[in-house]
Amino acid sequence: MAKPAGSIQLIAWLSRVNWKHGIKTTIAACLCLVLGRVFRLSQGYWACVSAIVVLQSTVRDTWTISLDRIVGTAIGAVIGWGAGNVWHGSPLVYALAILMCMVLPQLMQLKNAGRMAGVTASIIMLIPSHLPYWKTAAERFFEVSFGVLVALAVSRTLWRESSAP
Repeated sequence: MAKPAGSIQLIAWLSRVNWKHGIKTTIAACLCLVLGRVFRLSQGYWACVSAIVVLQSTVRDTWTISLDRIVGTAIGAVIGWGAGNVWHGSPLVYALAILMCMVLPQLMQLKNAGRMAGVTASIIMLIPSHLPYWKTAAERFFEVSFGVLVALAVSRTLWRESSAP
């Protein structure tokens, strides 16, 4: 008995999916969710988001993006903390902080880390919080780094090179 044309198309369509990468990413994100709850991270969703962002099909690519993410987050956390203490809503202070976030990683030859630095500084400076800027910066760095470390562990453990479906 022949398969209906629709079934064949569905199977062909699904065969193009990189299931290994999807499963690895899902496992890393879910591990971050569960461990974030176990360790009572205040905003553990940043770990989940970070794991999803950095996990790539190969360990090498995951490592490269992870380095940019951690360094960018560290730079953004420090700049956001410092600028947050003096900015009082000033667009000029914000602009200078973002410029520093974009330039410093380039000087370190980590051109992709600038975006993460800018995002981190923006989160620290623009999202209202009752916490002091230093605490927000430290928590953001810790939660992002936690997600990156989980992603690296999953990447090194499961299907190390999963670029093919």
